[in-house]
Amino acid sequence: MEKSKIAVEMMKKAVELSKECLRCTYPNPKVGAVIFDENGKIHAQAFTRSFGSDHAERAALKKLNFKAEGLMMAVTLEPCNHYGKTPPCSHAIAESGIKKVFIAKAEENRRACNGACFLKGRNIDTVFMDEFREEVEEINRFFFKTVRTNLPWVTAKAAISSNGYLTKKIGTPTVVTGKMSKTYTHKLRSEHMAIAVGANTVNIDDPQLNVREIEEQNPVPVIFSRNLNLNLNAKVLKNSPIVITENNDPEKIATLKKLNAEVEILEQDFSISSALSMLWKEHNINSIMLEGGAKLIDAFLKEEMIDEFQINSSPENFSGGLKLFSKETEARFSSQFHLHDETYLEKDHLRIFRK
Repeated sequence: MEKSKIAVEMMKKAVELSKECLRCTYPNPKVGAVIFDENGKIHAQAFTRSFGSDHAERAALKKLNFKAEGLMMAVTLEPCNHYGKTPPCSHAIAESGIKKVFIAKAEENRRACNGACFLKGRNIDTVFMDEFREEVEEINRFFFKTVRTNLPWVTAKAAISSNGYLTKKIGTPTVVTGKMSKTYTHKLRSEHMAIAVGANTVNIDDPQLNVREIEEQNPVPVIFSRNLNLNLNAKVLKNSPIVITENNDPEKIATLKKLNAEVEILEQDFSISSALSMLWKEHNINSIMLEGGAKLIDAFLKEEMIDEFQINSSPENFSGGLKLFSKETEARFSSQFHLHDETYLEKDHLRIFRK
């Protein structure tokens, strides 16, 4: 096997390792690293685990006691070059004796960048493998969204009947899709740092907004309630939600705080973008699953604040109830999104749309 083919195989392995990263990696990126020799033998490998722990490169080097003279490394993202919760990976690589580093994608975070330049300055050969860039971008879409915009990635999710209804009757919660779809939804929740709904959804559906179908982390519940008209017995209030409001009524706020809710008061008629900016800057939330209701989804669409839309349709027709889209909202949706992927979850048809 030629060296170039070995490097490609090692980078494929590093990419697969990066997929093992869990949500606790956030707000850091998901990174995989493989240390290997010219014959393709892997000497160490690792991926970034929880925030604050060793990055993938240092974790792999640690397995070799930071002694890797004459070896090579494949890493999915340019090694960091700054002191944060951990020392710079670029320095550890240079000090270990690594002779060549293959990188799938350049670092865009200005605070952490220039690792490749640092390595080149220490006479360590660095090669960017652009053929892996798009895959690394997809794996780290939440991370890169915040780096570029200081806003979290938003995935809107809705379950509807085949003719577009969220419920059979307005004001009444409805189970729309099947068991496999429910499990899928809970997995999707676990992959996001937060899950957002409006006050009407809390008051009507009384959702828990947690992960129950699989054993994974719960997202942080976020409730948009401009007037703080919330059912104080709602289940979600037991899960320490963040409540976003423009109401500064001290009595209502004190009551919610006693229930362990964190109340964020924004300006009157606040925009969705300002709320999302606050969630990233103040709470380090880089990904949000938006589960409704229809009015809140429309508000996000008006400001073009949704990155991905997942619509899961059951084969059943409803004769009435609440529709996901009005004609105006559907026009907004159609102008912003294209079909990215689709599959079936038993009889339910899942379609994933991207901008």
